[in-house]
Amino acid sequence: MAIRELEAQEAQLSMTGRKLMIDLLVEAPQTFLDTLQDAVAHELPQIQTAIFRVRSDLRARFPVDQLVAAIGRAERRKSDGVILMAPDAAPIRDAVDHLAAARIPVVTLATDMPATGRSTYVGLDNHRAGVTAAWLIHKWAGAGSPARVLMTIRNDTFRGEADREAGFRAGMAQYCPQTRVDVLVQGKEGPRFAPQVAQAIADSPVAGLYSIGGGNRAIVAALARDNLPRPMIVAHDLDPENQTLLAEDKIDAVLYHDLGQDIRTACQAFMSVHSRGAILMPENGAVLRVALPPMLQEF
Repeated sequence: MAIRELEAQEAQLSMTGRKLMIDLLVEAPQTFLDTLQDAVAHELPQIQTAIFRVRSDLRARFPVDQLVAAIGRAERRKSDGVILMAPDAAPIRDAVDHLAAARIPVVTLATDMPATGRSTYVGLDNHRAGVTAAWLIHKWAGAGSPARVLMTIRNDTFRGEADREAGFRAGMAQYCPQTRVDVLVQGKEGPRFAPQVAQAIADSPVAGLYSIGGGNRAIVAALARDNLPRPMIVAHDLDPENQTLLAEDKIDAVLYHDLGQDIRTACQAFMSVHSRGAILMPENGAVLRVALPPMLQEF
């Protein structure tokens, strides 16, 4: 036992001052990317054990072939770790497994790839987040079940978004079994998507909107342009845009996770791998948080 403890202490000490170059590869809405960059810039200098440097490739749209190529570059550069937020597509899963085989740890962010050799996942339990959104809409709807609610998704090839949809459907089936649940997927629609959401609500009014994929300011503006009543809106990610919309009473709740904590957890995972387990591997996931308008003064 004493020898193992000494070996663990030696491995921990070996990480002190060690320089680790990591790669951050992310496809996400621009508001999320801006908030993520701020979190990285704030958190990496605070880590005391190792010295982290980051190469970032952050895009609002990251084609699968280009993302696979970026993962390959990280391997060729002998990256010390990759933080990845990407679609759960077969070529990307294969690329992640290739990194794992090369002993390069991968941490999935916000959307998981559990069938790969990734080291750990940081982000929400997305199914639970969807159930939570359903519970909020059920509570706000008052007596009886709303006739119809709507979900909006940015990219249904992301496992995280699909899990949120599944959780929301399960929650609505439990809390409001008579409610019709419809979904719209943005895909490549871009600026045409918000008017499509408004048209769908004009055609058949909804009591609640679960905005899984973002673009909330554009959606709210499209509703106002068409003089449509705003349904209760549950959104994701506490970025500056959503904070402003909460303050303006244009959305009602935001489900989110602390990106700063996510970055710290990812770096702990990398240090765990490079210290041969002397630094503990963190648990998967992150704490689900909810922001409501009266809480804005805390942020």
